[in-house]
Amino acid sequence: MKNFIIAAFFLLGFQTLLAQDNVSPEEKKTLLAKSPFNSLYPTSILKSADTYFGSQMALFSEGAINEKNAHLIALGTSAATKCAYCIPYHISEAKRLGATEEEIKTAVLIAADVMRMSTLFYGNEFDLEAFKAMLK
Repeated sequence: MKNFIIAAFFLLGFQTLLAQDNVSPEEKKTLLAKSPFNSLYPTSILKSADTYFGSQMALFSEGAINEKNAHLIALGTSAATKCAYCIPYHISEAKRLGATEEEIKTAVLIAADVMRMSTLFYGNEFDLEAFKAMLK
């Protein structure tokens, strides 16, 4: 087991080194001007982070779930994780896409209920296998 852990750390570290971006000072300036969110990442992964962020944002408008519902899902997740930055963004986007106050409240309530049930199951050590058996 110890050898496995050492090998895993080595491979993860090696993979991280391979993923490093070579960013010139001019490229860095351009990427930082492109999006204020790029300032959140170390220079060593700045290009990759910018590409990833663009791809992730496309999930909202081009994914299998329509854009309004994607923002409602993200709002529920944001509320559950208490992301003070995400909540106003996803409310704004959901409203822009026609979400009603009832849809917004429902998305938040669903997230709250999932968190409540998770807390009850986890805190009471409810048997996971017994739970899965109940779903069949």
